[in-house]
Amino acid sequence: MTLCYDIWQPSVNSKMKLVISCCLVVLVLSTFLSTVQYVAAESLSPPTDAQITMKIDKSRYDRGDIMIVSGAVKSVVGNIPLTLQILDPDNNLVHIEQILVAADGRFSLPIRIDGPMWRMPGDYTLVVQYGFKHVSAIAHFQFEQASTSITSSFNVKDLSSGQNFDLNYTITGGQVKSMVIDTSDISLVVQIDSTNSGMLHLQVPRLLLDAKKPGNADESFLVFVDDNEITSFHEGTSDYGYRYLDIPITNGDSRVEIIGTVVVPEFENISSLILVLAVGLVTVFTILSKTRMNIKLNNL
Repeated sequence: MTLCYDIWQPSVNSKMKLVISCCLVVLVLSTFLSTVQYVAAESLSPPTDAQITMKIDKSRYDRGDIMIVSGAVKSVVGNIPLTLQILDPDNNLVHIEQILVAADGRFSLPIRIDGPMWRMPGDYTLVVQYGFKHVSAIAHFQFEQASTSITSSFNVKDLSSGQNFDLNYTITGGQVKSMVIDTSDISLVVQIDSTNSGMLHLQVPRLLLDAKKPGNADESFLVFVDDNEITSFHEGTSDYGYRYLDIPITNGDSRVEIIGTVVVPEFENISSLILVLAVGLVTVFTILSKTRMNIKLNNL
């Protein structure tokens, strides 16, 4: 019995060593394969650090306001666009837009807070995303329903020329009291009564007021609110006859001045021409009358 046990014992140890060795080999292979897969996945995945910054100019907006979004992308890749999305308090999409960033990664654009999707007040979320989902930034802001907008037109008369122009406007957060042309400052002065933050939208006829560079290219207006120059106004796409301006106003603002380079002409030359023509017609009429009188006298 002892002999048999001694003979069988080495055999059992060998089998156990074999099983243990196989387990170790499997474990090593599994670890190796997992490491290879992880490295491969890392090499195929995009960079994990969110290389983007973004900010907005205010924390609260009313209907009709212009939001200025700006920021920078650290690593620019080809022509990949930057996507901007705005979500309402229920995470419904109310605005989406794509732009290309500059060569140095910077971006800036205005977004008009308006449209049928802007229904409820509350906390809104702005998400900007560049390429991969994790290369993104988020900002929160409050949207509040402003007072009802007023759309009308104001008859602007230039006292020096006597001309009249109908200037269309829309205002939220207040009302327009008067509009006059100041030819000495080459400007349009709008008196308002603002009771809340809002927006003054003006459709300015070019014949009334314009701003031009040398060569007749459009120049930006200078805009002052209560004698303080502002740069947050936005000019829409102008056409042959009009310039379109969106000027933000706040509670208590009373005077908006838009300064250009060309104001309504006084028509001095035309008045002189009319005077010359009138004198000429009187002279011709006098000559013809005398001629007829002489003819009558000769016939007698």
